[in-house]
Amino acid sequence: MLDGIADYIQVWPSHGAGSAYGKALGAVPSSTIGYEKRFNPAILAASDEQGFVDFILTGQPEPPLYFANMKRDNKVGPPVLGGVPQPPRIDAAQLRALDGRRVAIADTRPWEAFRMGHVRNSLSLPLRQTFNTDAGSLIRDDEDIVLIVDPSRLDEAVRDLIRIGLDRIRGWFDANDLDQYETSDTPLVTIAEITAEEAPAMMVSDRVQVLDVRRATEFAGGHMPNAINVAHTRLAARLDEVPKDRHLLVNCRTGARSARACSYLQRLGYEVANLKGGILAWDLVHVGADR
Repeated sequence: MLDGIADYIQVWPSHGAGSAYGKALGAVPSSTIGYEKRFNPAILAASDEQGFVDFILTGQPEPPLYFANMKRDNKVGPPVLGGVPQPPRIDAAQLRALDGRRVAIADTRPWEAFRMGHVRNSLSLPLRQTFNTDAGSLIRDDEDIVLIVDPSRLDEAVRDLIRIGLDRIRGWFDANDLDQYETSDTPLVTIAEITAEEAPAMMVSDRVQVLDVRRATEFAGGHMPNAINVAHTRLAARLDEVPKDRHLLVNCRTGARSARACSYLQRLGYEVANLKGGILAWDLVHVGADR
């Protein structure tokens, strides 16, 4: 397959380690044909068709919801925006008038600030490295979006969203002004966070279901007792597997992905709590994770 290409030819990857576009992507910034022929497991498996197919298909990460939309847009072309959208600023009264079940209210503040008080039915989508993946997993491309964001990062948030096809951005609210939003009729709501020490007492109840939102390959390596597994990137497509009559204790590896999942599920009417520190914190306290 690569015999006609010199070993010294450089290879510059389009995606690196940590990308959701594939499994076990290398962390080196560049490579060579010779290195890949010697060490790339996919190339080493290519001598046998079935072995190659099995290697490629086994253990792939669950794709975010927006991947299908990107494939569609790459094939037929995305809508022409004519420039970067400039959504209008809205005030507290306009924010109160929104129905977060019909409009995706994307709160870009850090998780701790969000969980201590946020607009009802809003989504926790901190502006960090995984913002695109999180937003693209939890917001449909046909939903109107209102951002809660610091003005200094508005342009960053807008650009990140339109790059994955989420361009129905109808307005933004200054995250520094949330104190103006709260009234007796529209209080800020919270999400509970449970420590690894507190979790067992909660888990003995028949009303509680542990929901692990890591990838299936992570889950297979060890998980909390009686947990069910739905990756946070696929929650929207697999909601029928998540019981709505149970109090969900949501966990991931560190507590970050589960925080995104908690806000999404709370928006849909689920009763949720986040496991602080995730499975790493659980394993530090409890040796008995199912393995």
